[in-house]
Amino acid sequence: MIEKVKIKNSKGQNISAVIHRPDIKTKKLAILCPGFLDTKNYDHLILLSEELLKKGFTVVRFDPTGTWESEGDISEYLTSQYLNDVRSVLEYMLKEKNYSYILLGGHSRGGLISILYASLDSRISFVLGIMPSSIRIMIGTKREEWEKAGFSIAKRDIPKKNEEIEFKVPYSHVIDRDQFNVFEAVKKITVPLVMIAGELDKACLPEDVKKLFDQANEPKKFILMKNIGHEYRHNLLEIKEVNKEIINSLELP
Repeated sequence: MIEKVKIKNSKGQNISAVIHRPDIKTKKLAILCPGFLDTKNYDHLILLSEELLKKGFTVVRFDPTGTWESEGDISEYLTSQYLNDVRSVLEYMLKEKNYSYILLGGHSRGGLISILYASLDSRISFVLGIMPSSIRIMIGTKREEWEKAGFSIAKRDIPKKNEEIEFKVPYSHVIDRDQFNVFEAVKKITVPLVMIAGELDKACLPEDVKKLFDQANEPKKFILMKNIGHEYRHNLLEIKEVNKEIINSLELP
């Protein structure tokens, strides 16, 4: 069963979420976080939700505050608010059931957020970083241009439509991100951790993912996906390959 819900965030605004519920009773919960300006409704998150559902998870995917179907302004699309959104989603789900096993994961920025949040909340049981971002987009020429203009414009494709949506992200997004050190955060995680890198990824380079992985505690697993890039979500066969590795990794002790 798929259920669309509105979850109040820390400001009282509505977060748009979709819950996949298995037919059998379960104490396993998975929360999936979209990448930078991505939506919960991209194929890679939908299909991963369906695979986790088969494994007996209740799965939640959501749009962060200020993006897509969630309320709020794009100026509120901050790392600090995204972390609060994860907490709001988790608390919402725990009010309906006492889930004893909680998987938190995401792609790109969603992977970053999952690692940061898991370092702060001991209730998380398993962490999944799919091509997690670290610091690369926050340094160098791109940052300087962002600061000079005061904003950065990015476009994303609208699911199932031949159209795009444009986001004008203020430079305050970068300032807020500066508060968080994912390389220090990952050292605080003691539950199973899986990181996936794409061999052809030009946005979150596999060597950057590996550097982050090397800072993590055991138990952990690093998976390098051959011939797969950052935007694998556009290719159903590649999504299937990545998801297969993710599901297999759930057996990590």
